[in-house]
Amino acid sequence: MKAKNPHDADATHVARVRCALGLLHARHAWARAAGEHVLLGITGDEAFARITPVGPPGASCYGLAFRASHGPRGAWEPMLLVDGLVDLVEHALVAEGALAA
Repeated sequence: MKAKNPHDADATHVARVRCALGLLHARHAWARAAGEHVLLGITGDEAFARITPVGPPGASCYGLAFRASHGPRGAWEPMLLVDGLVDLVEHALVAEGALAA
């Protein structure tokens, strides 16, 4: 289901993240589901960030983790930030240099 807004309770988490990317005019970024997480990427298949819903079902808080620069392939840093979805997606894109601060 395509989200009409990033707070659409009937939409999937990945649909909400894609809506947030659209609101931020980040058309070059992609989002895809990975279990309970949503992976964010810019080019290719390699994700740079992982967004995870936190709190009870239906809550609007999400956690942000970045791909680990050291360690085993596919490892993630600990969750860095918990915030609302649009702010979290914006923080991830700014940190990656994919969106102006």
